[in-house]
Amino acid sequence: MTHTPVKLTFEQYLEYEDSTDNRYELLEGELIPMPPVGYRNTGAHLIHY
Repeated sequence: MTHTPVKLTFEQYLEYEDSTDNRYELLEGELIPMPPVGYRNTGAHLIHY
């Protein structure tokens, strides 16, 4: 028995909430988990040249 993943529309993706800090991208209707933000990027917006 195979499991067919549910395809999401862009509107459904925008409304999706899983109550975690996980980030996802939408690829061909499927949610793809994104890697967590690295420590190098966390404060990059605070650095001014």
